[in-house]
Amino acid sequence: MESTRVERAPAKTRVSDGRVGSEKTMRIGIHVSIQGGMEAMARRAERLGCETVQVFSRSPRGGKASALDSRDIEKMKEMFDRLGIWPLVVHVPYFLNLASADREKRLASIEILVEDLGRSEALGAKYLVTHLGHLSPGEESESPQAIARVTDSIRSALDAYRGPVKILLENTAGQGREIGWRFEVIGAMLENLPADRVGACLDTCHAFAAGYDLSSARAVDATLKEFDRCIGLSRLGVIHMNDSKGDCGSHVDRHEHIGRGKIGADGFRAILGSPLLPPDIPGILETPQDSAEDDERNVQTLKSLRSQA
Repeated sequence: MESTRVERAPAKTRVSDGRVGSEKTMRIGIHVSIQGGMEAMARRAERLGCETVQVFSRSPRGGKASALDSRDIEKMKEMFDRLGIWPLVVHVPYFLNLASADREKRLASIEILVEDLGRSEALGAKYLVTHLGHLSPGEESESPQAIARVTDSIRSALDAYRGPVKILLENTAGQGREIGWRFEVIGAMLENLPADRVGACLDTCHAFAAGYDLSSARAVDATLKEFDRCIGLSRLGVIHMNDSKGDCGSHVDRHEHIGRGKIGADGFRAILGSPLLPPDIPGILETPQDSAEDDERNVQTLKSLRSQA
């Protein structure tokens, strides 16, 4: 297996610096439970005021995936069409480790990834978001060997799945042995993967915890330009909009309610108003649920900040 070198990437093709028309650039939604089925999920999304939605297609903790109900899916699609909720985003379960040095564990993760691509297609999803996995004990941080293992895992999944769902690689906070907290690492992987089939998901909490400041308009502009240099904003499919309990550069992955963390309202207002972002990009909340009202409150907070941007 060839090692993938990580180095300062050349500048990618920039998106336009101007807004597209007068529309705001982000569609706001949240990760919604599928308990009770897809139609029930769609009703929750409507109640929460979602413009886009993210779900798990199975239990994120493990076990065999339940069969999908085609009639239930059609009812969900009908509701989403009527409400103008799009796109649907699916997130892989937590236990995948595409970077594992254990061949059997890595093959099992690839199998789940392929299965989730098929399930995402059945649901009508546009994107499947995946974490990259963890380094082996004693392996150097962001090692070329681990990066190559992830890249090869994604290639294997693409060989097995030929449908329309696009894989998005999510950046991490760099907590513990997580791989993928540096933009250069995501960029190195994407350089070796087809742009029409694989892109990136930017998690704001993870980026902030990894040391990319997002707490002011100037910081947001600098971080998005660094993302563009290393990865390319043209490859950005989804943003996970999460405030951070931890400080910038803390490598602590703890999500916070919008405006109550270290990124703060000013940071999210700047993200929502950034002319650098692609038009209609989905902004998906994965904020804590400390009370029954939290999800709706966080959605409405983001919408309020968007109106001010």
